Amino acid sequence: MLKAITITALALLAAPCSAQTNSPPAPVSPAAPVPAPPVEPAHLAEARLVMAKLMPAGIYRTVMGSTMAPMLDSMGDTLKALPLRQIAEIGGLSPQQAAALDKVNVEQVMAIYDPHWRERSQITMRAMFDAMGGFFTTLEPELREAYAQAYARRFTQGELHELNAFFLTPAGAKYATQYMTIATDPAIIAEMRTMMPKLMGEMPKFMAAAQKATASLPPPRKLETLTPAEKARLAKALGVREDQLKDAKGIS
Repeated sequence: MLKAITITALALLAAPCSAQTNSPPAPVSPAAPVPAPPVEPAHLAEARLVMAKLMPAGIYRTVMGSTMAPMLDSMGDTLKALPLRQIAEIGGLSPQQAAALDKVNVEQVMAIYDPHWRERSQITMRAMFDAMGGFFTTLEPELREAYAQAYARRFTQGELHELNAFFLTPAGAKYATQYMTIATDPAIIAEMRTMMPKLMGEMPKFMAAAQKATASLPPPRKLETLTPAEKARLAKALGVREDQLKDAKGIS
């Protein structure tokens, strides 16, 4: 049980992404996008000027890079301070099993399991966000255009013109440069730090609500209930042999 608990704690503290190569989730076909109504060229041009101010080139690398560091450190400290009982219950242990962990010190457990856990979690999170910043940087032109389309549909051309005029003022120019990074302000980070334990404490209720909402659905199928043809199709879709198929974790 200790191994499962410490792995759960690590997952919450470091939030690494782990791939299940034996039983990856089945791909979900995206819904067909709803065609957007056309926008007049002059109207869209005004919206593009707005987004050029609000989403300048390189903004995502800035947001997910150095400005995220204090927020990530704060989240790590907050999660570290959570009672292990809450972490274990979120990780799937029953309330009775989790209650037995009230006196367990997360810091001591993690120091034994991985003496470098804190450094590892910080490096992991920062590396992930830095990589995400690079990824979103490549998507910025498309995102900027999509936002311009959205702004053009929600604001009149006159309103967009007023926004652009505002951005030419000292206050407007300052607002535009702070728009995407203001969430990293110390006041907001401090409030997030206060809110995190409350949110994590409520997580079992959220999970229970989700389970209740899906209670009327049949449970996921197990391999033993599949027909030979379905097993063959599943193995082909996953790129493995049929004897390598395994039920996904959580299916009992």
